[in-house]
Amino acid sequence: MYLLASVNLALKVIGEEFSVNPADLGLINSVYLLLSSICIVPLGKVSDILGPKKTLLFGATFFIISNLLVVFFAESFITLLIFRTIQGIAASSLVVSNTPIITTTIPGKYRTTALGILSGLVYSGTTAGNFIGGFLTDAFGWRSIFISAAIAGGLALLIIKFVVPDRGVDTEASRKFDIPGIAFYALTLILLQSGANRLNEPLGWILFAGFGVGLAAFIFSQIRSVEPIYDVRLFKSNSVYAVTNISVFIAFLTTYASQYLLGLYLQCNRAMSPVASGTIILIQPVLQLLFSPLAGFIADRTTPGKVSAAGMGMIAISLFILANLGEDTSLYYIYFAMALTGSGIAFFSAPNTSVMLGSVPESRQGSAVASNYVMLSVGMQTGIIICGLAFLFLLGKDALIQKEHFDEMLLATQISYWFFALLASVGFILLINRKQLKNIPEFNK
Repeated sequence: MYLLASVNLALKVIGEEFSVNPADLGLINSVYLLLSSICIVPLGKVSDILGPKKTLLFGATFFIISNLLVVFFAESFITLLIFRTIQGIAASSLVVSNTPIITTTIPGKYRTTALGILSGLVYSGTTAGNFIGGFLTDAFGWRSIFISAAIAGGLALLIIKFVVPDRGVDTEASRKFDIPGIAFYALTLILLQSGANRLNEPLGWILFAGFGVGLAAFIFSQIRSVEPIYDVRLFKSNSVYAVTNISVFIAFLTTYASQYLLGLYLQCNRAMSPVASGTIILIQPVLQLLFSPLAGFIADRTTPGKVSAAGMGMIAISLFILANLGEDTSLYYIYFAMALTGSGIAFFSAPNTSVMLGSVPESRQGSAVASNYVMLSVGMQTGIIICGLAFLFLLGKDALIQKEHFDEMLLATQISYWFFALLASVGFILLINRKQLKNIPEFNK
């Protein structure tokens, strides 16, 4: 999360250096999220088979290497995108393994509190990224962000090696891989990204239609597979699993896209530096960091389902506020929206994850965490795609980040925020609906 937050603040500078239009600028994070989403599912299976510690060690090592590649060899926009895809693979190895370690070593009655602490630590990375990323970009250039990420990866590698317990190998986990399923899954996500980026051309609609066909083929293959990489049957047979996963998709689609849009708005429409804009956005992850352990504590003693629903409601309200951004919007208005977003994510994330993991057996938790992070990553990727489409249709493919286009960029930002606010409202309704949540034991305490 540190790297994603830092890069968001460097997008304007990177776009100016490589002469990239706003619609394509989102690819810097989209390709990262794309490869992360593709690799999370098979690596969730690997984590079940080999144990999460080994997967973490691989991910940390690969993460360090990928950051150094950007520092020394990213001399064009294309090479930067290639190295960001490598980083996405490394990131998926890390995120899919940390939660199973906690859920299998912490007693059940403290699980949501522990997950809240984990969420707080994750969001501390976002907090650091929003401050350090802006400072590094201003002082040393955007490549210094990746140097700092490599150093952080080195520290993480040492902690994983000498501190993190080894859960061992899960003898109940199957060693079989659904290769056709992996291929359909990867192809589907690639067609989504490729098609969405060209929807102003006939080829884009063809690719997008291919995404629809690929998604149907993937779902069909997983229903028929004996050892599916992504058990879509759980969405039909396990309403708890379905509701929690869909809500993760909605929450992170809307909130990550919000950070992306706000960074560009503050630097373009309000003429702020990366440091100044990062300081404002910093409010969100700080509140996430502060309230995540509290949210886990409250959920352990009350009802996780209700706590996560309240969090989604706060997210929706904050997005409605940001949908009214203008050239002269009071900064206090934005501060309040950021605080509400951060608090909402904190109260949503850990309780929702706890409910989701409690709905599957321990032998499937690695794959369940993979599903959770697929929804998170694909949600974030989809959010950036939607923002890119707004910029694409309002500015065109050839418009660069220049002052004469800032009004159109603001309109695209407002339209995107309205869409995200309405989508988060749907997520709130889904979570608060007792018919959907009737099978969640914690909800009816």
